[in-house]
Amino acid sequence: MDVKKEIAAALAHEIKNPISVIKANIDYIKSYSDDEMLPAFNVIDKELSKLNELVSNYTTILRPSEEYEKIYLEDIIYDVTDEFAITSEVEFLFDIEADISIYGDYSKISIMLFNMYKNAIEAEADTIKTNLYRANGNAVIEIEDNGKGMSKTEAENIGSPFFTTKEKGSGLGVLICRTIAENMGGRFEIRNNSKGCVARVDMPVASKFSE
Repeated sequence: MDVKKEIAAALAHEIKNPISVIKANIDYIKSYSDDEMLPAFNVIDKELSKLNELVSNYTTILRPSEEYEKIYLEDIIYDVTDEFAITSEVEFLFDIEADISIYGDYSKISIMLFNMYKNAIEAEADTIKTNLYRANGNAVIEIEDNGKGMSKTEAENIGSPFFTTKEKGSGLGVLICRTIAENMGGRFEIRNNSKGCVARVDMPVASKFSE
């Protein structure tokens, strides 16, 4: 990691510590306050959560990957979607080709997929279909939703740092997905389809000769 990234990572760490302290004290004060003050506390809590997410997303991009490992994409897809299945009412559909593996950073691939599914759910989708298959030596993951899709402005600016139309969004979700995919020799894209959006990531399939 270069000096600028080391400074940025250290600064992010130092920001997160006071955020936690502030939030804990706000929660304490709120417990002794009148109900009429709750809206103000809710605004503070929302902004602190947004700031915390912003710092977390920033450090995700900067954090160097540990040693790569062999990852079976079918397993990690089911692991991530299981998290959302517990807390959302979205129907998950799968068209999965088995035994497709890549070499990569498991935690970062999880973060990338988490952001892809989170975007689909926040687009008010009630059905999300995941396709996993091989194409041109790559593993391809497509996440299709039937949400509201992107406006022309959103489509033109998606992936630009800090561009967001979400009240609590940081504008870094798509950038994180793209950065993680590219750092592992792949590419990421998101576009409108006939029913909503489809997010696609291509990454090199693990070669038996490199095992």
